Amino acid sequence: MDAPKMMQVLAKRLNSRGFSALLASLTVLFVLALYYTQNPFLEAFEARTYDLRFREMRGAIPLEPSIGIIAIDDKSIAELGRYPWTRSQYAHLLERLKAAQVKAVMFDAFFPEREDMVNDQAFSAAMQKAGNVTLAQLFEYGPDGQVKGVTRSLPEFERAAASVGQINLFPDEDGVNRRVPLLIEADGNLHPSLGMTAAMIALGVKDYSAETFDVVVGERHVPVDGQYAMWINYTGPPAGYPRYSFTDVVHGRVPAEELKGKVLFIGATALGVYDMRVTPFHGNTPGVEIHATVADNIISDRFIRQGGLEALMDMFFIVALGLLAYFLTTRLRLYGAIPATVLLLAGYIWFAYDMFVTGHWINIIYPTLSAVLALLVGGSFRYLVLERSAREMRSMFSSYLSPKLVARLEKDPDAAKIGGDTKDVTVLFTDIKGFTTFSESHPPQVVVSRLNEYLGEMVKIIEQHDGTIDKFIGDAVMAYWGAPLTQPDHARLAMSCMAAMAERMGQLRSKWEAEGVEPFAIRGGLHSGEVVAGNVGFAGKKMEYTVIGDTVNLASRLEGTAKYYGITYLVSEHTRDLSVDVCPFRELDKIRVVGKRLPVTIYEPQVGPDALNSAQLARFHAGLERYRQRDWAGAKAEFVALLAERPSDRPSQLYVERCEYFATTPPAADWDGVFNRAEK
Repeated sequence: MDAPKMMQVLAKRLNSRGFSALLASLTVLFVLALYYTQNPFLEAFEARTYDLRFREMRGAIPLEPSIGIIAIDDKSIAELGRYPWTRSQYAHLLERLKAAQVKAVMFDAFFPEREDMVNDQAFSAAMQKAGNVTLAQLFEYGPDGQVKGVTRSLPEFERAAASVGQINLFPDEDGVNRRVPLLIEADGNLHPSLGMTAAMIALGVKDYSAETFDVVVGERHVPVDGQYAMWINYTGPPAGYPRYSFTDVVHGRVPAEELKGKVLFIGATALGVYDMRVTPFHGNTPGVEIHATVADNIISDRFIRQGGLEALMDMFFIVALGLLAYFLTTRLRLYGAIPATVLLLAGYIWFAYDMFVTGHWINIIYPTLSAVLALLVGGSFRYLVLERSAREMRSMFSSYLSPKLVARLEKDPDAAKIGGDTKDVTVLFTDIKGFTTFSESHPPQVVVSRLNEYLGEMVKIIEQHDGTIDKFIGDAVMAYWGAPLTQPDHARLAMSCMAAMAERMGQLRSKWEAEGVEPFAIRGGLHSGEVVAGNVGFAGKKMEYTVIGDTVNLASRLEGTAKYYGITYLVSEHTRDLSVDVCPFRELDKIRVVGKRLPVTIYEPQVGPDALNSAQLARFHAGLERYRQRDWAGAKAEFVALLAERPSDRPSQLYVERCEYFATTPPAADWDGVFNRAEK
């Protein structure tokens, strides 16, 4: 006996309405159980409704007028040179802000390394004189989720600053930043966020208290979860807060009265700096705006609450909507019950939206699921025969339509919808060494001609290796493999491309030298991993297909890190593992970069005319092994021997310097050999 006939028999033996009511009740209880256990799949959908309520329903709201942003933007980079800048620029900035009588200066940046005595002292003095500067710190987490370290500014800088605020952001699994930790517990202390610190300064509050699901700042009770994370009440799309270009402020082009009394956040807004975050409003939102929004929420006392009251309302509507939807199936035919249930849900969604506007986040997905399932349960008993007819109709259609097409349309009717997707890719960044100096010492015509020749050759090579050119950032190139079309061998293609670029750059340098013109060199970074790929921009105005995420950020930082090691190309361990057969590699170091919790092992691919031979590679790796075993003398001997053959090998020089330093100043007992690379 098939299932429909069995259900018909049961319906005859039992009170069919009573039996269906029992099943409907069990369905509602099932949804309540899913709600109580916070089903990950449904929670992800509910998070998307959180985004939609901001973006499609509520829109932008008035901003706190006391908040502004000093932007490290493309204009500033064009005028002041490649970022990061010398600390004298920050000292000049603070002098301008002191004269303008700003209330607070919040740095979404830290300064962990020494520059030079003059500039460092000038920066410290400017902070101390201002008396209202807050520096950032970033806590690092181990695989167990516990705090294992912190990246922060130099001690003398923090002593000169008025306070320190942590800038940790913990995006959800889909990459969207919906919550921010107001407090992080480390070393037995609670560390406030940059945004919370700014709000305390603006409100004139000296202290705070942390309670269960509640952080009290003055008269404000900020709702938080068990980890002191606050749901962000986004004020609108990016660029809502007043932005003042860094260079405009430094050069006095912003009237002082416009800045007076403001709480100013200093952070990157230029795409090339790669401090972009995904928010409900936009896929490319500067991280500094999130910190500013947190401060805005606290100052204006506007929060998104999801506490006990909201939970009670959620459970009430799960039960109420489920039972109402079932009741409709007992009073109306199917073609009447379905639209009636749709209207019921539309009314509830409107109510949920209205509550959201007032700061209360009540659930949409679970009550909707309860209503839909109850509708299905009630309708299945009443319209069992009709459902069988529908199956017969589908069977008939499948006789002259593709079954594969029918199945696809049934499972995924939005299969052709354009939108973001998660891709496994390899990202390449390249940049010309010393291009600023080159451009300043040559006529514009020569600069443009040489740049076009270089870019033309690099573009040709990338295209020959099936890469996608994302954008040009001045003299820099960003490309990737694995999107929009999936490429299983994306890392090998990218590594082969890098080898071809190295070979071609050697030919170009020889050509330029033969022509009597000054040659230049490039450097590049390569990393593989997951990204969010899709169309980014403003619909109807400007859209572009791009990739965003930590993989892009790390590739960019590897390109910048290559400068420190004095090499041309730098790749991550993951990329090396995926392309190990393309060329030999030299393991350079284990580093920890900003925004990454775990260390990253970096490699130099041996490509181009400057590649090391096998004996030289073996000698360097032997020295590296002795270095990590704390055999400073033995390691130094290996590196010195290599320098005798390759006097210009910067990595060997660095390790000689480190060995000499550690020989007189041994590292701590728990030293793991990791170098903290903290430049943003």
